[in-house]
Amino acid sequence: MRFNKQIFCITFIFFFTGTIVLAKQESDFDIIKNRIFKEYQKKVKDEDLGKEMGVILKSFKEDGSWEGINYQDKSMSGWNPDKHIKRLGIMAIAYTRSGNKYEGSEVLYSKILQAMRYWTNLRPEPISDNWWWLSISVPKEIGSLLIAMRYGDQQVPQELEQEMLKWMNKTVSITKSPGKDGSNLTDIAQHMIMQSVLTENSELLNRAVSVVSESIQITKGDGIQRDMSFHAHGPELYMHGYGREYLLGIRNVAVYIVGTSFSFSPEQIALISDFSRNGYLKSMRGRYIDYSVIGRGIARNNATRTNSGLVKQLKQIDIEENQEEYQNAIDRIDGKEPPSYKIQPRNIHFWRSDYTIHQRPEFMVSVNIASSRTIRTESGNGENLTGQFLTEGAMYLAVKGDEYFNIFPNWEWTKIPGTTTPDNESLKKRTNWVAEKGNADFVGGVSDKLNGVSVYNMNAYNTKAKKAWFFFGDKIICIGSEISADREEKIFTTVNQSRLRGDVTVISNGELNTLNSKFTKIDNGDVWVYHDNIGYYFPESLPIELSAQNQIGSWSEINSNSSKKEINLDVFKLSINHGKRPKKGNYNYLIWPGVDSPDEIKNYDVSQIDVLRNDGKIQAVVDNKLNLLGLVFYEKGAFEWGENSIEVNSPCLLMLQEYSEGKWKINLSEPTQLLTGSIKVNLKVGNKSKNINFSLPKDDLAGSTITELIEIQ
Repeated sequence: MRFNKQIFCITFIFFFTGTIVLAKQESDFDIIKNRIFKEYQKKVKDEDLGKEMGVILKSFKEDGSWEGINYQDKSMSGWNPDKHIKRLGIMAIAYTRSGNKYEGSEVLYSKILQAMRYWTNLRPEPISDNWWWLSISVPKEIGSLLIAMRYGDQQVPQELEQEMLKWMNKTVSITKSPGKDGSNLTDIAQHMIMQSVLTENSELLNRAVSVVSESIQITKGDGIQRDMSFHAHGPELYMHGYGREYLLGIRNVAVYIVGTSFSFSPEQIALISDFSRNGYLKSMRGRYIDYSVIGRGIARNNATRTNSGLVKQLKQIDIEENQEEYQNAIDRIDGKEPPSYKIQPRNIHFWRSDYTIHQRPEFMVSVNIASSRTIRTESGNGENLTGQFLTEGAMYLAVKGDEYFNIFPNWEWTKIPGTTTPDNESLKKRTNWVAEKGNADFVGGVSDKLNGVSVYNMNAYNTKAKKAWFFFGDKIICIGSEISADREEKIFTTVNQSRLRGDVTVISNGELNTLNSKFTKIDNGDVWVYHDNIGYYFPESLPIELSAQNQIGSWSEINSNSSKKEINLDVFKLSINHGKRPKKGNYNYLIWPGVDSPDEIKNYDVSQIDVLRNDGKIQAVVDNKLNLLGLVFYEKGAFEWGENSIEVNSPCLLMLQEYSEGKWKINLSEPTQLLTGSIKVNLKVGNKSKNINFSLPKDDLAGSTITELIEIQ
């Protein structure tokens, strides 16, 4: 334990050695308690406090309850009794807020005690079918408001405070799921810290801080993964949602304990910084979040729009050299700068989560897939009832960032961008908790940090497809082969389904034509479709369907806890119809995000991109401008292009780039993460060749990219 020298000297003079630790811990209690109070006061702005208090007091009853609260409610979501505690918290804030009209009010103090007594005397005691309310929401609020009242003109009577404190012990255990997992642990630990300072319980404080400290590590379970993605509820991607809650909890605890003997180590702060900057912030465009990284939260109103509050808080606990990066993100989120501001070109494949991000200043694109190693996006608490296909290669295509904002009640959920799925009009809603693993091994990506290739060998819902994405520079080439299905419904590959904004333009034979109907079919090749700053190019004839019309829905269709009110929204939808029971179907299209106008497309040189092969054994795309070749080998074999060839002795993903004459960079990954040892590659350039042995990474690095630089002179 580290001692504050000044305190140490004082306690040494006045006390025996045996009391030094106690004195130090008492000082820590005071420091932490004061910080919690200050943080709690930030919950409501000065300009909003009076208005909120007016609403709260208007419905307050003489017995200490509130009109309109059902104290017998047991709901999983939106649990009614929680409103009582939250309103009590606002009253405590007002009573202890310096300079407002309620500060030290005798009348308000009396009402606060009335509300506490009503709560502690409720019989039967309030209970919810969802453990979260009584394990996290209620005890965190009670701990905060009791600490706030310690700073009031009058204190809560001791016996009443003790009765309120009992509600902080109705939590689940932190030694087993769900209490020990990720953000659940940090949330529970926060109210344990609050209780420890209220009771001056050094053992409880040590325990709470210790469990949080132990969670700040790379893990194979719930929490921060080796690749800086985040898992919750098993190997399920939750970069935001639970990832955000985890960061918020860590930040809060860090603020409480900084400068005390319980402070996090520099190494722990560095890891939180790494995840914050290279995971959490990377899955955003401006103030909007990739819809595929928030789990079942996709079914909540406004869920994909965020604010800069947490980022500002994370900035406070990070080191000086990272401050500018946080500030840039804050400026983008707050709208002070455009979404493109200070965005660096990058490609990231998160091999632990089967998730890829491709960013340029002009856009952000992602692909989310579930493999046999990861879990499909869950449903639970009545949320995300129709999200079965959210991890079947879902793509997030963002220029402004808000392309999908609150579209989800109106989505056709069998046509999620990027997916190849059956058009099941009566898609069965999932009941309560469903969290299934994917069933494909051959899922992964290779990345050189600027460009990448991702793959999904799909075999789900009686539908098969070999799908690959080539993230090359400012464009994404999407190809699929071997598409087949044993189903009655038609199979669609959905290119995009987003909010309809502005005209839709079809460009064929150099002519620009504005779509003037709600629906059309396009069956000729060499055609562009332009909408909302994104161009889509189809080099070959395909049965393309284009829709630009109103779609009707309601939040209750995807979230049983939400409104049944009918919502109308204009939706842009672009898809490829493979028909019923397709056999050996395929597709090939290019996406060019960040295009200012359809006129710009007319001058785009599509000849720089060439799909060299697209079948069940190999998929290959070359970008002649970047001198970059991407390859998917579904089995061992060889591939020739021009006078060159490459051969591998095992299935893998490859990217090759001749960055200088005779000098090559080769990136390789093994997507199944099942193989051990090495993969042998032979590269032949003209009449010269070279053998390269790629040693495969192990453990939680399996599936990551290996890079070799070679010379063939």
